[in-house]
Amino acid sequence: MNIVFATAEVSPIAKTGGLGDVTGSLPKELVKLGHDVTIFLPFYRQAREYFEREGIKPEPLLIENISWGNWSADAFYLSTTLPGTEIPLILVGNDYFYDRDQIYASRAGFEDDFLLRYAFFCRALIRACELFDISPDILHCHDWHTALLPVYLHSGLRGSQQFRRTRSVYTIHNLNYQGAAAPDAFPLTGLHTRYWAPDALEHFGTLNPMKGGIIFADEVTTVSPNYGREIRTPAYGAGLDGVLRIVSYKLTGILNGIDADQWNPATDSHLEANYDIEQLQGKVICKRALAREAGLQYKARTPMLGVISRLVEQKGFQLLIPILGKLLEAGAQAVILGSGEPWYEEGFERVARQYPQSCRAWIGFDNALAHRIYAECDLLLLPSIYEPCGLNQMYAMRYGTLPVARLTGGLADTVIPFDGTNEAAATGFGFFTPSFEDFYFATWAGMLIYKDSRLWSRLQHNGMSTDFSWAKSARQYDEVYRRAAGGGR
Repeated sequence: MNIVFATAEVSPIAKTGGLGDVTGSLPKELVKLGHDVTIFLPFYRQAREYFEREGIKPEPLLIENISWGNWSADAFYLSTTLPGTEIPLILVGNDYFYDRDQIYASRAGFEDDFLLRYAFFCRALIRACELFDISPDILHCHDWHTALLPVYLHSGLRGSQQFRRTRSVYTIHNLNYQGAAAPDAFPLTGLHTRYWAPDALEHFGTLNPMKGGIIFADEVTTVSPNYGREIRTPAYGAGLDGVLRIVSYKLTGILNGIDADQWNPATDSHLEANYDIEQLQGKVICKRALAREAGLQYKARTPMLGVISRLVEQKGFQLLIPILGKLLEAGAQAVILGSGEPWYEEGFERVARQYPQSCRAWIGFDNALAHRIYAECDLLLLPSIYEPCGLNQMYAMRYGTLPVARLTGGLADTVIPFDGTNEAAATGFGFFTPSFEDFYFATWAGMLIYKDSRLWSRLQHNGMSTDFSWAKSARQYDEVYRRAAGGGR
């Protein structure tokens, strides 16, 4: 099949989270299955800087005026390939929309700028397919940024030669980010007013692109089976649970994977020493190096706790900061890497100042340092309030680090908590209730079991031997594409 990926992020070019990891990895496995894949990405400032750092010069193609509704803007197109592959990557440029300090930075004074810049991206993608003779069998759209594409297909685009056989697959990476805008922003979409209706884009008086993508896509997926169940309930449905229950016949939860070549402790160039499942001595060397880098004293039988994350409410660190001091006093060390909301940044920095011999907080993000923390920690803390899939727990297990996770969303699909009877299967530690007490107990249990080297090694082996590669998930996407192309289940 000829598959077009429409996405706001692609790793390693421009990303803020899991969306970029998925769209940077899944196409590689789809090509192995025999599909032709083309990826479309906005040409952000961050993408330009990436290519400059890597010495890559995307090929300029042409400049085209894009008109839709009452709007008109120029798109300049560039062509390159997904790094390390021959998969075509087409960049959609417009400096007014995409030359900004951050990928999702809004333009001051324009309330609905976020909607306009991605409506432009969708329209520019459609025009590019016409200009470059790309006829997609499947248009795979990711998150709210590209949710208008299934609506455009429904609104008459399939009447064109280029899109007459195109079917759409829409993937929800995080339901809580829906791109909702004020009702007077509807003209920015360029759609007929019949799409301003409860069975289309209108949602309790707001304009909701994600709702439109869910309704009009031929197939809908999300990033883990458990999250696919959770989002059909009021507790996790973010106001769209009723819509998702209605379309449950076409909703499939497919667990995200990881790039097993990029995340491999046996070959990872960021590490002080490499190691594998059969020989873990290198992990001890890595732990010594991390303690030195963090300014902490290395202690062989002291568990090292790690945090690598965006520091936002979703990730549940309001449960960790109040108890982190107690965990340190109970005999742990901790390293934190992340950035986000000031309350969380300041909270972790405050604990690090209070316990300088036991805790180090790096505010910001450093990819190489993240690799080292995965390798060098003993426990990775994941107290998420909700988690569509999560990749950190998979990276951690791959590196012999055991997750302590709240069992929600994809964390429940990937972490098998030790319960005292399942050492042959367990891969970490878990808790259900989002409370200080339950999180503390789960982490404390992990710290105790760390002292039992035989049991700890067994749990490490279980995690490291779990296959989180994209191969299985890609086959499931292949099935979804075939259902969509066949016109139904």
